[in-house]
Amino acid sequence: MQIFDARGEKMICTLQRPVDRELRQVYEAFIDDRIGDTTWRSLKKFLLESGLELNANNLHEYATLRKSYPKLSLTPLEFRAILATFDNAKNLIPNQITGEEFLRLLIKQDIRPDISTIYRWFKQAGSKYSKMTTYTSGVMFAVIYRAVIWKFISERKENGFSIM
Repeated sequence: MQIFDARGEKMICTLQRPVDRELRQVYEAFIDDRIGDTTWRSLKKFLLESGLELNANNLHEYATLRKSYPKLSLTPLEFRAILATFDNAKNLIPNQITGEEFLRLLIKQDIRPDISTIYRWFKQAGSKYSKMTTYTSGVMFAVIYRAVIWKFISERKENGFSIM
Protein backbone atom coordinates (compact mmCIF):
# COMPACT_ATOMS: atom_id res chain seq x y z
CA MET A 1 0.00 0.00 0.00
CA GLN A 2 1.40 3.38 -0.96
CA ILE A 3 0.66 6.53 1.05
CA PHE A 4 1.34 10.05 -0.19
CA ASP A 5 1.73 13.23 1.85
CA ALA A 6 0.06 16.59 1.10
CA ARG A 7 2.77 17.46 -1.48
CA GLY A 8 2.18 14.18 -3.33
CA GLU A 9 5.44 12.62 -2.20
CA LYS A 10 5.49 8.94 -1.33
CA MET A 11 5.58 8.24 2.40
CA ILE A 12 7.00 5.06 3.89
CA CYS A 13 4.67 3.34 6.32
CA THR A 14 6.84 2.30 9.24
CA LEU A 15 4.01 0.72 11.25
CA GLN A 16 3.11 -2.07 8.85
CA ARG A 17 6.56 -3.69 8.61
CA PRO A 18 7.06 -4.34 12.36
CA VAL A 19 3.50 -5.68 12.69
CA ASP A 20 4.00 -7.88 9.64
CA ARG A 21 7.32 -9.16 10.99
CA GLU A 22 5.76 -9.80 14.41
CA LEU A 23 2.87 -11.78 12.90
CA ARG A 24 5.30 -13.77 10.81
CA GLN A 25 7.31 -14.61 13.93
CA VAL A 26 4.11 -15.65 15.69
CA TYR A 27 3.25 -18.00 12.83
CA GLU A 28 6.78 -19.41 12.75
CA ALA A 29 6.53 -20.05 16.51
CA PHE A 30 3.27 -21.94 15.97
CA ILE A 31 4.76 -24.19 13.32
CA ASP A 32 8.15 -24.33 15.05
CA ASP A 33 9.97 -23.59 11.80
CA ARG A 34 11.00 -20.63 9.67
CA ILE A 35 9.19 -19.86 6.44
CA GLY A 36 10.36 -18.10 3.32
CA ASP A 37 9.20 -14.73 2.06
CA THR A 38 7.15 -16.28 -0.75
CA THR A 39 5.40 -18.66 1.63
CA TRP A 40 4.61 -15.79 3.99
CA ARG A 41 3.16 -13.65 1.19
CA SER A 42 1.07 -16.62 -0.01
CA LEU A 43 -0.21 -17.26 3.50
CA LYS A 44 -1.18 -13.61 3.98
CA LYS A 45 -2.95 -13.60 0.62
CA PHE A 46 -4.76 -16.85 1.51
CA LEU A 47 -6.08 -15.46 4.80
CA LEU A 48 -7.14 -12.18 3.24
CA GLU A 49 -8.93 -14.01 0.40
CA SER A 50 -10.76 -16.08 2.98
CA GLY A 51 -12.13 -12.86 4.43
CA LEU A 52 -10.31 -13.38 7.71
CA GLU A 53 -8.24 -10.81 9.49
CA LEU A 54 -4.49 -11.30 9.57
CA ASN A 55 -4.06 -11.84 13.31
CA ALA A 56 -2.43 -14.28 15.71
CA ASN A 57 -5.63 -16.27 16.27
CA ASN A 58 -6.25 -16.93 12.57
CA LEU A 59 -2.58 -17.72 12.02
CA HIS A 60 -2.78 -20.21 14.88
CA GLU A 61 -5.87 -21.86 13.34
CA TYR A 62 -4.13 -22.14 9.98
CA ALA A 63 -0.96 -23.52 11.58
CA THR A 64 -2.98 -26.09 13.54
CA LEU A 65 -4.67 -27.25 10.36
CA ARG A 66 -1.37 -27.46 8.47
CA LYS A 67 0.30 -29.42 11.26
CA SER A 68 -2.60 -31.85 11.63
CA TYR A 69 -3.36 -32.24 7.92
CA PRO A 70 -0.29 -31.20 5.89
CA LYS A 71 -1.53 -32.70 2.60
CA LEU A 72 -5.05 -31.24 2.77
CA SER A 73 -5.46 -28.55 0.14
CA LEU A 74 -8.13 -25.96 0.74
CA THR A 75 -9.49 -22.91 -0.94
CA PRO A 76 -9.72 -19.78 1.20
CA LEU A 77 -13.52 -20.15 1.35
CA GLU A 78 -13.24 -23.77 2.48
CA PHE A 79 -10.85 -22.75 5.24
CA ARG A 80 -13.28 -20.09 6.43
CA ALA A 81 -16.16 -22.58 6.30
CA ILE A 82 -14.18 -25.09 8.36
CA LEU A 83 -13.43 -22.46 11.01
CA ALA A 84 -17.09 -21.45 11.15
CA THR A 85 -18.19 -25.08 11.47
CA PHE A 86 -15.62 -25.69 14.21
CA ASP A 87 -16.76 -22.59 16.13
CA ASN A 88 -20.40 -23.69 15.88
CA ALA A 89 -19.51 -27.19 17.06
CA LYS A 90 -17.48 -25.79 19.97
CA ASN A 91 -20.50 -23.82 21.10
CA LEU A 92 -22.54 -27.04 21.31
CA ILE A 93 -20.08 -28.72 23.70
CA PRO A 94 -20.83 -28.23 27.41
CA ASN A 95 -18.02 -27.97 29.97
CA GLN A 96 -18.48 -31.66 30.83
CA ILE A 97 -19.82 -34.30 28.43
CA THR A 98 -19.87 -38.07 28.46
CA GLY A 99 -18.68 -40.16 25.56
CA GLU A 100 -22.21 -41.33 24.87
CA GLU A 101 -23.57 -37.77 24.81
CA PHE A 102 -20.76 -36.84 22.47
CA LEU A 103 -21.74 -39.61 20.05
CA ARG A 104 -25.33 -38.33 20.04
CA LEU A 105 -24.03 -34.83 19.34
CA LEU A 106 -21.97 -36.10 16.40
CA ILE A 107 -25.01 -37.86 14.94
CA LYS A 108 -27.08 -34.66 15.25
CA GLN A 109 -24.35 -32.89 13.25
CA ASP A 110 -24.47 -35.66 10.63
CA ILE A 111 -20.96 -36.82 11.51
CA ARG A 112 -21.01 -40.62 11.46
CA PRO A 113 -17.51 -42.07 11.52
CA ASP A 114 -16.60 -45.65 12.32
CA ILE A 115 -16.05 -46.26 16.05
CA SER A 116 -12.36 -46.96 15.39
CA THR A 117 -12.08 -43.43 14.00
CA ILE A 118 -13.55 -42.02 17.20
CA TYR A 119 -11.07 -44.03 19.27
CA ARG A 120 -8.24 -42.62 17.12
CA TRP A 121 -9.48 -39.04 17.56
CA PHE A 122 -9.49 -39.40 21.33
CA LYS A 123 -6.05 -41.00 21.31
CA GLN A 124 -4.72 -38.10 19.20
CA ALA A 125 -6.29 -35.73 21.74
CA GLY A 126 -4.36 -37.45 24.52
CA SER A 127 -7.26 -39.40 25.98
CA LYS A 128 -9.09 -42.71 25.66
CA TYR A 129 -12.68 -43.03 24.50
CA SER A 130 -15.35 -44.59 26.68
CA LYS A 131 -19.11 -44.05 26.60
CA MET A 132 -19.21 -43.69 30.39
CA THR A 133 -16.25 -41.32 30.82
CA THR A 134 -16.92 -37.63 31.32
CA TYR A 135 -14.62 -35.41 29.28
CA THR A 136 -13.61 -31.78 29.71
CA SER A 137 -14.17 -29.25 26.96
CA GLY A 138 -10.40 -29.11 26.30
CA VAL A 139 -10.25 -32.75 25.21
CA MET A 140 -13.52 -32.40 23.35
CA PHE A 141 -12.34 -29.38 21.34
CA ALA A 142 -9.40 -31.40 20.01
CA VAL A 143 -11.75 -34.26 19.09
CA ILE A 144 -14.38 -31.95 17.56
CA TYR A 145 -11.68 -30.35 15.42
CA ARG A 146 -10.83 -33.74 13.94
CA ALA A 147 -14.52 -34.55 13.49
CA VAL A 148 -15.13 -31.34 11.54
CA ILE A 149 -12.18 -32.03 9.24
CA TRP A 150 -13.33 -35.66 8.84
CA LYS A 151 -16.79 -34.47 7.78
CA PHE A 152 -15.29 -31.95 5.35
CA ILE A 153 -13.08 -34.60 3.73
CA SER A 154 -15.95 -37.11 3.59
CA GLU A 155 -18.28 -34.62 1.91
CA ARG A 156 -15.57 -33.64 -0.53
CA LYS A 157 -15.03 -37.30 -1.47
CA GLU A 158 -18.78 -37.80 -1.93
CA ASN A 159 -18.87 -34.84 -4.29
CA GLY A 160 -16.00 -36.25 -6.33
CA PHE A 161 -13.23 -33.87 -5.28
CA SER A 162 -9.71 -34.90 -4.30
CA ILE A 163 -8.31 -33.95 -0.89
CA MET A 164 -4.83 -33.34 -2.22
